[in-house]
Amino acid sequence: MSGEADAAMGEGGTGVQQQPGTFTPGKDYVVLKRVRFLDEMGFDRPVEAFSMLFPTDWKTEGGVRWKGVGECRGEIVSMPVKATSPDGKIQFESTAPRAFNWADDQMMAQALMAGAQAGGCGVNQPFTAEQYIQGYAQQDLGATASEIMSDDRRMTRAREMDEQANAIATQYGNNSEQSTTYAKGMLTWPDGTHGIMEAGVTNSITRKPDMYTGGVSTFSSTMVFYVTITRFVPERKEEAERMLALFTSSHRMNPVWQQAKENYLTQLGNIEHAGRMEKIRLMGEQAQAYANAQGDASDRQMRNWEQQQASQDNQHTQFVKTIREVETWNDGSNGRVELTSGYDHAWSRGDGSYILSNSPNFDPSSVLKDQAWKPMQQVP
Repeated sequence: MSGEADAAMGEGGTGVQQQPGTFTPGKDYVVLKRVRFLDEMGFDRPVEAFSMLFPTDWKTEGGVRWKGVGECRGEIVSMPVKATSPDGKIQFESTAPRAFNWADDQMMAQALMAGAQAGGCGVNQPFTAEQYIQGYAQQDLGATASEIMSDDRRMTRAREMDEQANAIATQYGNNSEQSTTYAKGMLTWPDGTHGIMEAGVTNSITRKPDMYTGGVSTFSSTMVFYVTITRFVPERKEEAERMLALFTSSHRMNPVWQQAKENYLTQLGNIEHAGRMEKIRLMGEQAQAYANAQGDASDRQMRNWEQQQASQDNQHTQFVKTIREVETWNDGSNGRVELTSGYDHAWSRGDGSYILSNSPNFDPSSVLKDQAWKPMQQVP
């Protein structure tokens, strides 16, 4: 965990000091702090890359991780995050992306296998988010997955992105098709703990005539761009679901860092493109189309997902309130903010800290010492 993220949680001093015999933190109210995660590898000094809201007493770790330019391009930048409740009975994790390639052409398949063994992307046929949850739960988590179903709340936006990508491919004469799936499943571990796993997967499949065989060659790239795992004891399921909704909805990217990252990846791609032009020319147009589709699909999906999280239009607001179990409040200092639902009252300190409570008699100004809290208005 970056030291900066720790410091951000206590920056300015949350100073939650309870007056004896009054209200209990975590029961009568919850204090939230925006934790800022850093990129300590990609620049000459640490830069804030993204931020998320967490209760101030939760332990958090994470930040930006970069792989080498010779490793899998779809996994070159990741933003893993882990968070744990004070008693350790609720754990949240957002994992790094994973990328896979596949081809039915034997020569290309052998090249992909050799690349994977040298640190490149894995080799696997296209799969859906539902299939990924089933396999990942068993092989990587040692858990049993059940009630796996399509996450329809996100599929409307996903279909729009796929249609846009496919229209662009048609415009440039690429016979490629992009399809995205979201899924959600329940997890059970041998120790009796339960969990929720969410996943988003994009497949980009390109088909081109094979001039040598007279058939059609198929190339595919699969990007697992979104995975969250929330683990909890059964009696804390409702609280875990609220926290999951809060964490995912409060994710915000630093636009300056995001633009710098995209510029770097574009420049890197241009340099490599120039260096392998002769090889691409000899391999033919189908290999070039495959490479372009792979890079474009991975990068485009990540950018669209980040933009989706920051959307503030009316459709997103209703979606958040009714499905993701968060409410929108008006913070006089920072504008609108989405906080977990289930609370009737909210206060802000103007520095990214918030208090939620259901108690009609709770007043943070009288309970917490030396802190100026202002009531927030819920946005209808």
